[in-house]
Amino acid sequence: MSNKQMNEATELTATRLMWAGLIPFIGTAILGAIGFWQAPLAQAFLIYSAVILSFLGGIHWGLTMAKGLDNPQGTLIICMLPSIVAWVSVAFLPTLWAVGVLAIVYMLWLKYDVKRVSQAWYEKVRQPVTFVVAGCHFLWFITIATELRVG
Repeated sequence: MSNKQMNEATELTATRLMWAGLIPFIGTAILGAIGFWQAPLAQAFLIYSAVILSFLGGIHWGLTMAKGLDNPQGTLIICMLPSIVAWVSVAFLPTLWAVGVLAIVYMLWLKYDVKRVSQAWYEKVRQPVTFVVAGCHFLWFITIATELRVG
């Protein structure tokens, strides 16, 4: 990656936006777990999750276009994977499976992401945010599995 670093104000804004981006994940997961509007909230959760995964892949597209990453052709192909897997999951998998697949992709993409984006502030925020996102997926997984078993 390029040695261009963001200034402190931009890092702070990006950090705040990353944490604020958790609100739909946490809100839908908690409301769904306590039984409010489970079906529509599960669908909203999956759609938001797919959008955010697409965004995370898009970060690498942008870095490649800015000539900040090695192997640009390979990176462009790899950075499409989160979007494609998210779309297939939401469009074609049962909700329980989709939640599980998306959680796994978040964790795998985190590993790829922090290897490729070599800015300390990004890794410092990206890891805990991703763990919260994965935890929300886990909460939905438990909620849906329980509903299927009891329901």
